[in-house]
Amino acid sequence: MKNLRFEKLELLSTAERKGRTLEFHPRLTVIIGENDVGKSSVIKSLYWAFGAPVRMHPEWVKAKVKARVTFTIDGQRFSIVRDGSAFGVFDEKGELLIATRSITSELGPFLAKMLDFGLVLPNKAGVTETPPPAYMFMPFYIDQDSGWKQSLESFESRGQYKNPRKAVIEFHSGIRPNRYYELQARKTAVQLEITELGRDRQVLEKAVAKLNLQPAFTGTEFTELEHRESVDRLLVELRDLRAARLKSAAELADLVDERELVTEQMRIARFSMEELGKDYAYVSSAEAQIFCPTCGTEHDNDFTHKFSILDDREACAQFLRDQYDRLVEIRKKVQKVEARLLSADSLIEKVSGTLAEKEGDLTLKEVLENATSNMARGLFDTQLEDIRAEVDRKAGEIVEISAEVKKLENRKRKKEIEAYYAQLMSSFLRTLNVRKIDFDSANKIARKVNDTGSDQPRAVLAYHLALMKTVFQFSSALTAPMIIDSPNQQDQDATNVAAMIALIMNSRPETGQTILGTVRLHDQKVEDGEVIELVEELSALAPDQYSGILETMSPFLGRM
Repeated sequence: MKNLRFEKLELLSTAERKGRTLEFHPRLTVIIGENDVGKSSVIKSLYWAFGAPVRMHPEWVKAKVKARVTFTIDGQRFSIVRDGSAFGVFDEKGELLIATRSITSELGPFLAKMLDFGLVLPNKAGVTETPPPAYMFMPFYIDQDSGWKQSLESFESRGQYKNPRKAVIEFHSGIRPNRYYELQARKTAVQLEITELGRDRQVLEKAVAKLNLQPAFTGTEFTELEHRESVDRLLVELRDLRAARLKSAAELADLVDERELVTEQMRIARFSMEELGKDYAYVSSAEAQIFCPTCGTEHDNDFTHKFSILDDREACAQFLRDQYDRLVEIRKKVQKVEARLLSADSLIEKVSGTLAEKEGDLTLKEVLENATSNMARGLFDTQLEDIRAEVDRKAGEIVEISAEVKKLENRKRKKEIEAYYAQLMSSFLRTLNVRKIDFDSANKIARKVNDTGSDQPRAVLAYHLALMKTVFQFSSALTAPMIIDSPNQQDQDATNVAAMIALIMNSRPETGQTILGTVRLHDQKVEDGEVIELVEELSALAPDQYSGILETMSPFLGRM
């Protein structure tokens, strides 16, 4: 089991010239602040930095806040940096391990390998893949906006997978090993392949019936009038295709020009960054006074002068990142236009070929003389036999998969885990004074939490804490910091919200880390932990921290 812990969060907005650094206690950190001081935006930034989809405040998005999280995995230190859609993961020495803009195909699998997250799920196309980072952290996060309405729904749903909840719970809790999900995903993929083969078989059988066991013929008609009309239709289709292709070609030319312009602007910005970097290196090692050969005067080489160079360099870096995003959009448009061109070329070639046949001397009589009914029947029979043989082979594969899945079913272990969870859940529900809930349903680990009013947030909290302790007890997968934002939901009375905060603190596993955001502690004392207070209204970031964070974060941003 890999144990993830957070050490430090650095936030930087070059748009607002503000920053913020927060250091986390290894066991418990409580972030306190009144409403509108930005504590939820700060808390959201933690898993957001790892690529999990969270709903950020529009003003936070507008500020283009970058985040760097320093974390450990079993004591080994790393850091992850996010700037918009760009991610970079670095080791303790600052060496870049991966730089990417793709969460699902690149960042997710990379983090999964680091954290031994082995869950795999079939996507909508039936292809098995490692789910994105949100699925790694789902049991360990209760978001202020949507997390208190239902358990395990704090991250914004993207609908990549069909009903993944049960698989996520059973994987994290240790009920089913990763091999089980690999096999189930393969079984789903094989079933999709069998379905596709069935469609192919139906097409062939319909063709046999329609053509009376004859193959389909093209380029021939039964009368001269039909032949001429068909040629005219093809000529009109060819004209329209060529007009559409000409329009796409013009659009592609404009996109290529725009891409060249952006590329040249980026080249100039990179050159400016390099020169500013050299300037900064020079002034960092130079004396207090610098002689300027251009104007013939000496200038003070103070901190303000040095920082202005660094600030200019970051402005170039931000321009580069914005232009890169623009370049990505241009490339996507180019790919779409090129796809349309290829499609148009293919259709033009096909229509031109058919037109050549129709305008030539090919006749139905000549085609029929060159293909007998026996040849047609043999062609269809061979294809149908190949399909039947492939279906039989894949059906045998499903039988083998089902047999291996059955061997992995460990009912005794499942019963033990579910009983452990049920005991915790019942205890936590009583502690939080949740009495009207259906206890039989709530004690089933894969069920959703269904209650009403102010009882629902307390029931959701009981579920997450019971599941978290179950994960720490039985799972061989990762454990991550438990992040809980604003437990006082649905107008909890003072007694109940105090009980919620007390349970959050008292239920921490020995090797776990908890980060709690709340307006106040309701007379609960923080032991073996630290309190961070945010006080500035509408500004979680501070201008006086900007220069220091810019200096420490710039080397990482420059390599992403």
